[in-house]
Amino acid sequence: MESEGVDLDLPVATVLARWPQTVRVFLRRRMACVGCAIAPFHTLADVAKIYGLPAHEFVGELQQSIREEER
Repeated sequence: MESEGVDLDLPVATVLARWPQTVRVFLRRRMACVGCAIAPFHTLADVAKIYGLPAHEFVGELQQSIREEER
């Protein structure tokens, strides 16, 4: 399954480009990552820490949004 490729080491910009449906997760959590100039340099682990999110829970949400779109 393609969504299994989401991991904490991926840059935010890569995730958003590869799986555009994940934008909703970032926006729902009021994260400024969408359109941010630093998105190519911050990983999912970085932004989870910055926003005080449990990292694996955040990645799980991203994976869920991808799986829903794949149906």
